[in-house]
Amino acid sequence: MSDISEGEMVELPGEEITGMETLTEVQANMIAEGQGEEVSGQMDKKGGEQQKIRIGVIGDNAVAQAMQLAFDVKSVETMHVSGLEGIDDLIDWKPGITFLCTPVPLLKNDSVDDAELINMTNKLIRGCGSGVCIKSSINIETIERLIKALSYEIMVKKVTYNPVMGDDTDIGNILSPEVEYFGGDPAVIPEHMKIIQHTSVFSAQQVITGSIFEVAYAKLAVAGFKAVKQTYFNQLHDAIMDTGGANPSIVRRMIEKAPD
Repeated sequence: MSDISEGEMVELPGEEITGMETLTEVQANMIAEGQGEEVSGQMDKKGGEQQKIRIGVIGDNAVAQAMQLAFDVKSVETMHVSGLEGIDDLIDWKPGITFLCTPVPLLKNDSVDDAELINMTNKLIRGCGSGVCIKSSINIETIERLIKALSYEIMVKKVTYNPVMGDDTDIGNILSPEVEYFGGDPAVIPEHMKIIQHTSVFSAQQVITGSIFEVAYAKLAVAGFKAVKQTYFNQLHDAIMDTGGANPSIVRRMIEKAPD
């Protein structure tokens, strides 16, 4: 996994590693600095009581539920909190990685209320050194505000972006997507993915990597395209119903089967 490059699709083998030691703050920092192989070596050492990797999950939706179900209880210990009100308890528990799954509310003026997401990310990183993987959909302005709150250096070392690309209410889709997008620093992505691969039941066959900005643009573009597509088919449906003589469902299937 260490040879993953930006924009590259990679096959994820079904490799299993158990009995891994706790991912400490020092080890999390080593991963952020590209020293994942050394951390893996430390985890592979045997002798004495073997502790579990600590992974935090924040949120009360299907994405958070999927993250709680995803990890192997033999090698991972998870702690779940609903949101900002439980963040201090999570910080005291000192997770190595935290998956932030709370949705970012959309305001009436079409802006986003990302203050809570930024606050939680800031508290986790500065309070216990946890790495943060953002599963919630975020826009470019939120990323820029995160950089201002954390600093660019901390952002690239501690934050990754792994949004759900399909139906974010379908746990099966979240755990077994066709394609997974992973955004972050090139030195950090492979090491975070290695921990996820070795300790979870995620089964995406293709992973496409890039910067956090690149993944955010891709996610926004896909969501926008789907919205435009649905609007088009809604208008086509209405036009066919007004004119008559055809079944709009059959017409849609014919269109979707047409070659590119």
